[in-house]
Amino acid sequence: MNAQNVETSSSFGIQGGLRLASVDDVTEFGRGLEAWEAVYEQLSPGRFEGRIREIWVDEGLEILWELGSQSVWTAGCNVGGVVSFGVPMASGGAGLYYGVPLDDGVVTYLPGGGEFEIFCRGAMDMVSATVSEKLLQGFASADSPQLAEVLVPQPLIRQRPQQAARLRRALTEIVRAVERHPDLLRIEASRKAMRDCVLAMAVETLDLGARKLTCSLHPSAKAWIVRSVREYALDRPKDPLNISDLCQLFRVSRRSLQYAFEDLTGMGAVQFLRNVRLNAVRRDIRRLTTDSSESIANIAARWGFWHLPRFAEYYRTLFGELPSETRQRVHGRGLILPAAHN
Repeated sequence: MNAQNVETSSSFGIQGGLRLASVDDVTEFGRGLEAWEAVYEQLSPGRFEGRIREIWVDEGLEILWELGSQSVWTAGCNVGGVVSFGVPMASGGAGLYYGVPLDDGVVTYLPGGGEFEIFCRGAMDMVSATVSEKLLQGFASADSPQLAEVLVPQPLIRQRPQQAARLRRALTEIVRAVERHPDLLRIEASRKAMRDCVLAMAVETLDLGARKLTCSLHPSAKAWIVRSVREYALDRPKDPLNISDLCQLFRVSRRSLQYAFEDLTGMGAVQFLRNVRLNAVRRDIRRLTTDSSESIANIAARWGFWHLPRFAEYYRTLFGELPSETRQRVHGRGLILPAAHN
């Protein structure tokens, strides 16, 4: 599958915008999302197949449904001036949000400009709604004046199975209806009904009277370890880190380190770090211009892979293709990615 945008909204908060995309590379997964800035990295081996469905129901109201065929680690933030609500689609152990287990009974909340970190195990399947603060406060002012004045300033997660099911059903029904009948977005009454449905559920999620059901998501110790090790590895690509080095750097025991990675990512620290560096190599390969003279070997060496046959095998195992095939495929369809922060 090549990346194919069927229809795209071109400005933040556009009224009645629909964007559908199929992607065959995790690097492309978050491209073009206007309410989000995020990095996606593939953790499980195999070819990646993903689908993005993004709908701007009205100004300041986006619904996003992301599906990916592999385990994915993603981190980033939403834009300022909005709030975001998300629910996992998969039943059972869908992954972790800031180190807190996600299942199909939870609803997550992220304030504007808030940072998030999600591990999706097995596959990624999440649906979310992002709403402008102004729109939400205006809607809430009649029934929830307290909410209209104060929005929760930190990420939250709530174990509320019935509410999660209602939100998930409403968001997916809206997406499927608009996919079948895009003209619904041109009808004011239809947009208003969709908008009011999502806003009512957003107000219910932030019900300040239900605070006892809320878990404030300060990053857990395990999440802090995994994120810190990842950032350290990306800042020092040529340093051949081992478990002993990491334990000394972050002042944790070998057991604590291994538990943190196994619980959050489903793999050991060494494999996780290797996959992080392989994702970095892949991003760099995809940013090469068609006339670039830099070799794949140089890129691999820059990220600490000095044994090229072994590197190529690691790369093919994770992404389902050789590094040279990535370069040929990207250049073959004329897609060069802009530079981005790791």
